Amino acid sequence: MSIDKGMTLISRIEKYKLMVAVRTDTPEKAYKSAEACIEGGVRFIEITFTVPEAEGVIKKLSKDKRVAIGAGTVLSIRDAKKALKAGAEYIVSPNVDEKVIKFTKKEGAVSIPGACTPSEIYNAHSAGGDIIKLFPFVQMGGLDFLKEIRGPLPFIKYMLAGGLNLDNIQKYLAVQPSCFLVSSSIMKRELVMAEDWAGITAIAKKFVEKINKHIANLS
Repeated sequence: MSIDKGMTLISRIEKYKLMVAVRTDTPEKAYKSAEACIEGGVRFIEITFTVPEAEGVIKKLSKDKRVAIGAGTVLSIRDAKKALKAGAEYIVSPNVDEKVIKFTKKEGAVSIPGACTPSEIYNAHSAGGDIIKLFPFVQMGGLDFLKEIRGPLPFIKYMLAGGLNLDNIQKYLAVQPSCFLVSSSIMKRELVMAEDWAGITAIAKKFVEKINKHIANLS
């Protein structure tokens, strides 16, 4: 099933919640891992720029109408240019770089910078960040931190990056962030090493089903 192109990308991200970050040691594994997640129903895949030949993987995956592809670990305008040229629809970073944020926005893509402190979070938002990635989420205080930061900064859209798994997903859903970024909870190292793509698909499907059930209960 193709994703709903009638909605804005940000609206779609907020509706479906789940984004998977793909970080592997070869482009082949990155593509196969991403494909496995897509088969499980994941609609947003981030290919990190730590993957060799990341832009080639992005270009190949961007042809799949079931998914919106983004680039992760983007640390420079140079990499942002490569990613967008390859077909990335959103740029995700672990840090706040105003030049990367503003370039991304100028090019018409969605900007998701990473931040860790109140000042970083506000600066990322002020620079034009559409959704602010709280990273590393668990180490910075997790759900307790989110509760506190929403007091003075309730108008910011938050992505929770880290700590989400099938056991605590209901707690994460209950706080209603814009979205989650998941990697190792779905892209389990042993499954990637064994090239067990069906195993990754099965886990991804469980995440998607739990999120969809939560969304259905709200409607």
